[in-house]
Amino acid sequence: MSEETTAGIVEAVQDHGPITFAEFMEHALYGPGGFYESPPIGSGGHFVTSPHVHPVFADLVRFALLEAWDALERPEPFRVVELGAGDGTLARALLIGFEAGKVPVEYAAVEISPGARERLDELGVTVLETPGEVEPLDPGVVVANELLDNLPFRRVRRREEGLVEVRVGVEDDRLVEVEAPCDDDLAALAPPLEQDEEATVPVKALELVDALGTMLRRGCALFVDYGSTDGAAGAVHGYREHAVLADVLDDPGSADVTAGVDLGAISRRAEEVGLVSLGTVRQWRALRALGYERWAASERERQASMLAEGRGLDAVRSWESRSRASLLVDPAALGRLRWLLLATPELPRPRWLEIVLQAEAADRAEPTDPVETPDLGDGAPETVEGAEVVEVVDEAETVEPVEG
Repeated sequence: MSEETTAGIVEAVQDHGPITFAEFMEHALYGPGGFYESPPIGSGGHFVTSPHVHPVFADLVRFALLEAWDALERPEPFRVVELGAGDGTLARALLIGFEAGKVPVEYAAVEISPGARERLDELGVTVLETPGEVEPLDPGVVVANELLDNLPFRRVRRREEGLVEVRVGVEDDRLVEVEAPCDDDLAALAPPLEQDEEATVPVKALELVDALGTMLRRGCALFVDYGSTDGAAGAVHGYREHAVLADVLDDPGSADVTAGVDLGAISRRAEEVGLVSLGTVRQWRALRALGYERWAASERERQASMLAEGRGLDAVRSWESRSRASLLVDPAALGRLRWLLLATPELPRPRWLEIVLQAEAADRAEPTDPVETPDLGDGAPETVEGAEVVEVVDEAETVEPVEG
């Protein structure tokens, strides 16, 4: 347990009574001794995200960003802002790809963790602590991978007498849940609930959308996260050493605290601040539309060539690499993540997103016969070549940026 973190929480409760769950998260994740004081992500950390699993994730995200660059008439430099940039794995891979494609980029990484900012400084990008420090994008794009689910949220629960807020108090030197009356502002943001049902209200994520409405004057924002569009965002849980924890009040500061995000609420707030929600789709479909299958086919061909040349060990490594990458498009694994694209009103829906939405509409029409999401054709990557060491789940993997 981080004594510094626990002391801060106890002091806050003693000062003004049971604190909101959002305030608890501020201490446990971002306060002194908190979980994000040093980067917790990666194979040697507490959990991994898509960019750590395989570099092809960043390559395909780059294709999505390049389509936005085209829609914005190819500004030079192309301003890219990554929110919650973490240890820089995604930023590093994107920058390599942009450089290989000779796309002039001005990259800004926003990260609250002091330890992570030190790593980001090594990339030679602009490193900022808060979104409020970002100069307005006119034009530009924003990307955020698994950020929204870690922004502080409040918790509400439906009881027989009405809606209550779940707060955090202290009892016999332990942190405990405390139910308190729910104020009108919070109740207005809560989704409909059945008796004893609970929900999270993404108050800080909504504040981020408000800031995005000011920051994004012309361009788009791509959010990749866990969540839903119907208010059923998921249970509150934690992560420690790659294991899921149910009791998030135990050992504050030693584990991540998260819950799936109500992306429907995020989209509605975006509309209120003048942005447009272009769609929310599953990651497995998005990556396939951006060229995953074509990349996987090229890797299979490369593996076959290695076997024909008697390079058995290299062929096994190629198979292992492709096996890791398949987690990105597995609907039961990272493929269940959702991509939400927000934009300023004048931007059209990108081609990759149109393809996915058409496939999902076909699925709804024929639910017993799912439609395979097609590639983008000539706009998709042909091969993956080159050399760049990128951290993955098990070991360093040599992979080149996708050229498109």
